[in-house]
Amino acid sequence: MLRLDDGKAAHAAFSFLRQRLADPSGPGLGAWAFLGEEGLRSCLAPLPAEVAERYGLASARSALVAALAYSEGPAEMPAWASEWLASQPSQASLPLARIARFARADWYKELIARLSRLGACVRADLAGAGVEAGGPPDWRCLANSRLPERPMALAAGLGVQGRNCLLIVRRPGGPEAAGRDRAGQPGAGAARAIGPAAVLGVLLLPFAISEEELAPLQPASLPAFGSACGSCRACLEACPTGALSLKEGRAGFSRELCLQHWSAIEGELPPAMAARWGQRLYGCDACLEACPHFHADPHARTERGLLGPGLPAGWLAGASDAEIRLRLAGTALGLGWMKPAAFRRNARLAMGDQGRQP
Repeated sequence: MLRLDDGKAAHAAFSFLRQRLADPSGPGLGAWAFLGEEGLRSCLAPLPAEVAERYGLASARSALVAALAYSEGPAEMPAWASEWLASQPSQASLPLARIARFARADWYKELIARLSRLGACVRADLAGAGVEAGGPPDWRCLANSRLPERPMALAAGLGVQGRNCLLIVRRPGGPEAAGRDRAGQPGAGAARAIGPAAVLGVLLLPFAISEEELAPLQPASLPAFGSACGSCRACLEACPTGALSLKEGRAGFSRELCLQHWSAIEGELPPAMAARWGQRLYGCDACLEACPHFHADPHARTERGLLGPGLPAGWLAGASDAEIRLRLAGTALGLGWMKPAAFRRNARLAMGDQGRQP
């Protein structure tokens, strides 16, 4: 049985992978691009040794970088939240604490699941061809991880970084054969623009992609920062805290001024952040919504971790840590590093004067 360090086996693995990506009944990734061994090592080089060990990066020889577009998300809040609100008539006039679009469902978990299915299918193809493909740990799928996912996407040519510092995905459908039905006509997922409303993920591959196979799938040169923006300043003007800047033609980003940065950090907010918090619970869509490339993909689907556009601020402000963790488990807001105390604070800010503690 051949192993993936054999050139013929690696060629077969890459062929099977591309075939699966091009299949209309395949994993349903919005866009993808490949990183060869040199590009992958360059992106991963700055990572601390403990991160490399945790993710098993030593065995990775190349990578598939994918972008999955997200939608507006469900229009309604979860049933438990609606039931609580109905039982509290005094809360009906209070605003919902808003959730940014990317967190209204667990799009990261959805992307990991699709990448995992893709890896499993390719391993099965290889086993049928007499190639030892290894197991799931050798085909690790990651999203919202400590890998430099955005730099990897940029290096692979998946898109260009806009002045809002979001990746504007410019290569819908990946390889040209993808997104077409069995008759060769564009399918339902073919060539839809993606823009900045997408989550990123990585499938690490335990085989090397030859330069001859990689070259036709990559752009001749990588686009410059902000090259998709022209003279547009919409995101800079929309940012409520001035986190985005443009000086001498160069864009800048201040994490300490970004409302998203403070969403899950407990403690009192800096006064300037609190004054501009508005009705947010988690995240900020201001620079996303202002971007001319933005649109919510109506075809995007997931049933994972549905939360809707917001949760009752009154419930959040009074809920215990255990209650918040229980209700948010399995959602994009249920991660261990997100602090219930921060969500309570955000809810009080969303309630305005009614949320102030005596």
